[in-house]
Amino acid sequence: MELRFAPLFSGSSGNAIYVGCGDTHILVDAGLSGSRITHELDKIGLHPGMLSAILVTHEHTDHTQGVGILSRKYHLPVYATPGTWEGMATKIGSVDAHLRCVIEPEQDFYMGGMNIMPFATPHDANQSVGFRFD
Repeated sequence: MELRFAPLFSGSSGNAIYVGCGDTHILVDAGLSGSRITHELDKIGLHPGMLSAILVTHEHTDHTQGVGILSRKYHLPVYATPGTWEGMATKIGSVDAHLRCVIEPEQDFYMGGMNIMPFATPHDANQSVGFRFD
């Protein structure tokens, strides 16, 4: 199966990247409003309700602005490190406990046919990570 990538937004005003493989659809960061992200996903033929999860690299607003609303509206699990959860708690609003997924750097996990490896990144944030997809 092939991995598909589509940068939706990139820059200081907001960041979001789509990653897909088979029936697994992931949003990495959601740094703009839920409606803006929905509009961009529509351009690639994807409804937000089709997403498997949101992965968050770090708690800065340009990476988290739409996380809470998308999770609440579409019941999407959100994956982030303990430090990122702590840093974004007051920024994204409530996320149902069963949708809060805590990950650790250098501990891989699977989603559908994808192996996802979070790795530590140097940044002025609480426990920021990047993600490698295989």
